[in-house]
Amino acid sequence: MGNDMPTEDEFWKAAAQVVAERGGLVVGFTETSDQPELGSTLDNVLGFRPPRTPTVVRISDWTDWNEQVEVFYRLRPSWGRGKSGDPNARYYRIEFPDLDGIQRNASAGSVTILPPFDNRLAVPSFGGYGMPAGTLQGVSFWPRALARVIDYVVHYLVGFIAGSLFGFLLAIAAGGRPPLWVLLRLSQIHFPVFVAWLLGSMAYQVMCTSIYGSTLGKVLLSMRVVQDDGSPCRWKSAILRELGYFFDALFFGIIGYAAMKGDPGQQRHGDRWAQTLVCKRTQVLQSGPGPMRFVLALMAGVCADIALMMVGLLVQINW
Repeated sequence: MGNDMPTEDEFWKAAAQVVAERGGLVVGFTETSDQPELGSTLDNVLGFRPPRTPTVVRISDWTDWNEQVEVFYRLRPSWGRGKSGDPNARYYRIEFPDLDGIQRNASAGSVTILPPFDNRLAVPSFGGYGMPAGTLQGVSFWPRALARVIDYVVHYLVGFIAGSLFGFLLAIAAGGRPPLWVLLRLSQIHFPVFVAWLLGSMAYQVMCTSIYGSTLGKVLLSMRVVQDDGSPCRWKSAILRELGYFFDALFFGIIGYAAMKGDPGQQRHGDRWAQTLVCKRTQVLQSGPGPMRFVLALMAGVCADIALMMVGLLVQINW
């Protein structure tokens, strides 16, 4: 910790006091491969083997780490102020079963039971994260709107590819000369194509969000969709939030804008229904999906979009 390194027993006596005061400990990881997942357990905490297995409960930050250092220094000044930590490291909050509320006296070795620690008093809850430090800050309306615009550009390009591919296959099937009535029907946008356009856009969003957590637009703007407890976005949630988007997008997005305005997590209605949050990628686990996972998600989303658009064109021919 500092100038006078404590023994394992001394450390845990002080750590129990810190847990009683702050509700848990903050640990940091600099190596991407060593970073834990939310809900996982640790067998080493700050270089010491824990007496009880702690669980990783939320993502934290460098500020939370420094606040913990100050508490350790106040409780054990002889150890020094400790390590300041790495601003670029990844920090997590961990909790211990049956350790909260126990205070140990280092000099006498006695144990005193304190009143149960109330996490709501020290770490106000928002989506499973503390508001002062370790908070997942939601991304505001306009950057998210720009990400959607980028995704719409992708969607239009996909529509062009789908139309070209459909025309090519149609020409092959018709021996190079599609009937005039077929070409006339394809030259106009009817209900089947409109529905396919909506479903294709939704499929692209759902695939990318559930597989990787980000569409191309969100990747370019460094955003990621997560559950409001920080875990990866689930399939059901990805579908719910996208269905909610059709409501939030009414009146040129005014519905969604009004829902997000003043909300700490910047959640639109679809996010609340799906219990999701759009945050900056730097706030969530870097040990999550890698670049190849994004390529897979993008390909799956684009292929689903193309397939639905082509089905819509096929239905329109027979409409």
